[in-house]
Formats: sequence, C-alpha cells, structure tokens
Amino acid sequence: MSTFSDSIYKLNTIDDLGKQDSIIHSMNSVVKLIVTLAYILFVVSFPKYNISGLIPFIIYPIMVIYLADIPVKLVLKASLIGLPIVIGLGVFNLVFERTIAFYIGFIPVTWGLISLISLFIKAMLTISAGILLICTTGIEGFAKSLRDIKVPKIFTNQIVFMYRYIFVLIKSVGEVYNAYMMRAPNQKGINFKVWGPLLGHLLLRSFERADRIYNAMILRGFDGEYVTFTNEKPVSSDYIYMLIWIAFFIVARFVNIPLFIGGLVTGTL
Repeated sequence: MSTFSDSIYKLNTIDDLGKQDSIIHSMNSVVKLIVTLAYILFVVSFPKYNISGLIPFIIYPIMVIYLADIPVKLVLKASLIGLPIVIGLGVFNLVFERTIAFYIGFIPVTWGLISLISLFIKAMLTISAGILLICTTGIEGFAKSLRDIKVPKIFTNQIVFMYRYIFVLIKSVGEVYNAYMMRAPNQKGINFKVWGPLLGHLLLRSFERADRIYNAMILRGFDGEYVTFTNEKPVSSDYIYMLIWIAFFIVARFVNIPLFIGGLVTGTL
C-alpha cells in the first residue's frame, strides 16, 4: 500500500517542475500545447512498420529536457506507466503477423515484431511529450491553455480538481488501510470479505470531504471559473519556437531522414 501511495505522490513532483524558470517554462502555454499536439499527431501518423522514420522525433523530447532542465530519469520512469497497455495490445501483433521480414544472423524477425517495436516507440514518444508539457507548464497552465483554445470549462475544471484531490483520496485510502491493519496485524492484505464495507466507508468519506471542499470554495468566491493566471500573450519568440518545431515535424514525417543521410554517406542517392 505504501508503495502505491508513494507512486501516486511522485506525480506531484511532475507538476512542481512546472514552477521552474527556464526558456521553455517562460513560453506561452498555448504555444507549448499546440506543439505537443502536433508532435503527437505526426508520431502516431507513421505506418506501423516504419521504425527508422521515428528516430528523428527523439530530438524533440531531448531538446525540451535539456532546455527546461527536466530530470531524464523522472521522464523515463513516468513514460513507462503506459508500457503494460502497449505490451498488452502489441503482443497480438506477434500472433497475427508471423510472416518473416528478414533475418538477423539465424534469428528471424517477423512483421509482428517490427510493428510491436514501432508501437512501443510511438507510445514512449507520445507519453513523454505529454509529461514534458505538464513538467514545463504545470497542471493549472495546462488547464488554462485548454481554456484559451475554447475547451469548455467543465472539462478543464474536472482535470484540475481530479489532479489536485487525487492525493486527498489516496491519503484517505491510506488511513483506512492503516486502521484495518492495526486491527488485523497478522493478516497479509485486506480480507476480501470486508472489501465492500471498506469501499462503502471510503465512498461516504469522499462525499463528505467533497461537500466540505465545495462549501469552502463557495465561501471564497468560486463561481465555476478556475482562474489563477493572468492572460499572457504569445510573443514573437513563442511563434518562432512553434513554427520551427512544426516545420521540423513536417520534414521528418515526409522525408525519412535516417535513410536519406545513409544514402548520402554510401553514395546511393
């Protein structure tokens, strides 16, 4: 239980990184959101057997990590969260696509394996791009950028509130778990017979706490609009940053840069 709680609380570190001061952090949040969305769209648009074409897209997260001074280890660990889902989906490629594409020595490489590797790379790149957006913008900045592009406030408010109070919920879960284990010290885990009562108790506590939080927000003037930022406007450097990256994404998408460079080196072009 403590390991699970620690993993959840580590998510707060990602949001704390959004308060740093760097070239990327100081940019307009909408610009960063547009660049991230463009990056994700271009990455997922690659054919499932194209691995070499994805290689240049590694440059974007590397540059953002360097310019924003984001811990590489944190981004890699957070990106691995979606790995079980990717493996669960991609393993079927190994089953249904068993045609051999080529051999590495005596080891056959199937099209299913190639598509699985491609899916893994796409997942790592897109997840890391989303994590870097939060690391350089913060959850409030991310919500504000969504509001600036006319996403309804009911969705942006849910994102912010869910993120902010998931830690409160985890704390409540921890309290219930510790109280149970103090009354059953010799058990390994919670007996399945009391799962229902404990979940019901947790649900009632969540309703009660949510009601107190809402009343406190109303007393402080909350009217449905979650406002914490001034309306900063994009400057010329923000537009240049966006145009450079989008131009790079377009070139990297329609020109296989690794094969092009390889052709120049070997003289086959």
